[in-house]
Amino acid sequence: MQFALTVPVMRCRAMQALHLLALEPVAETTADPNSYGFRPERSTADAGEQCFIALARKTSAQWVLEADIKACYDEISHPWMVANIPTDKVILQKWLKAGYVYQDELFPTDAGVPQGGIISPVVANMTLDGLEARLAEKFPKAKRTGLKMHMVRYADDFIITGNSKEWLEHEVKPAVVAFLAERGLVLSPVKTKVTHIDEGFDFLGWNIRVRHEVACRSCSYFSRKEPFISLDESTVLNKERTGQSNEAS
Repeated sequence: MQFALTVPVMRCRAMQALHLLALEPVAETTADPNSYGFRPERSTADAGEQCFIALARKTSAQWVLEADIKACYDEISHPWMVANIPTDKVILQKWLKAGYVYQDELFPTDAGVPQGGIISPVVANMTLDGLEARLAEKFPKAKRTGLKMHMVRYADDFIITGNSKEWLEHEVKPAVVAFLAERGLVLSPVKTKVTHIDEGFDFLGWNIRVRHEVACRSCSYFSRKEPFISLDESTVLNKERTGQSNEAS
């Protein structure tokens, strides 16, 4: 797979860094609570921990919507970003429409964010922020009715948990599709699927699944030899006793 690596020149990089100083604090106040990618003091380990918290108990959700956005950074709508990103509109428009040069030929950029831009990760994050709130608005009684909905996102990779395959496919997925369509984005029909946690799913380099074994009190849910997160309730209880786990939101 090939894509245009649109790296800004040094002057533009310096300007983006300057604007980022003002934009990032705003992005942090409006970010989804369970968004972990390209944010200060957050990492893939935090995303993995949240998956563990949301899925590890016997009463947790058994189904996961694995969402994959098709060519996310290349397809974000420029009009949507200019209208909704709270920064200098003229400068943002120039960055988005700057194009790129390949073999002495200028190619236009009609959608997406510059792959090598300093400010691009924050702009892309702000484009996807609001999905968690949209789902909470769409399903306001999710917790009380036992739908067991949780969302964990790292940049453009995210999962949504649920109590049934049918609910995730026929109600949650259409809500996600509608949210993304406003931003010029679509889900990949090949890579987006609903998976049972017994089968496990791949997320951020881990395979997350249930292990139907009796776990020892000292076990860890990370393995250096084989990257997986074990969803064993005895491990959750052990982590809670040692003060290492937080309650799911």
